[in-house]
Amino acid sequence: MFDPWTIISANPWIQIHHVRMPEGKPGATDGKQVIWLDKRLTARERRCVLTHELVHLQYGHQDCQAMKIERKVRREAAHLLVPWPSLAMFEHADLPSLAEELNVTQLVLEDRLHALSPLEVSLLRERGVTISADVSW
Repeated sequence: MFDPWTIISANPWIQIHHVRMPEGKPGATDGKQVIWLDKRLTARERRCVLTHELVHLQYGHQDCQAMKIERKVRREAAHLLVPWPSLAMFEHADLPSLAEELNVTQLVLEDRLHALSPLEVSLLRERGVTISADVSW
């Protein structure tokens, strides 16, 4: 399971600040070395937001990004947090339960499901996997 805190431990130059972020903004980065996380986040939300911000940091993104870039970052974070083996081990689940089991937010899980490759979709279908959600394959 991907743990963004190991990335932070291995890169002591990255500074994490737990602050009260403006409403609707769970995290941010300066694109160089600082990540701000809303101190009201749950542990699961912190894991997901930190991963998302680490992807932004990797690309040197500052400020708000265009929607196309933001979708790419969300997709990359979702792949890190929900790798294929994690998805492949389930047969039947509803979205909230699966998100909890995988220790991600429902939004991250939705992003991962929307970004399934044709091969992944085919393999899930072959196994008869069903995930109760508004995700069309």
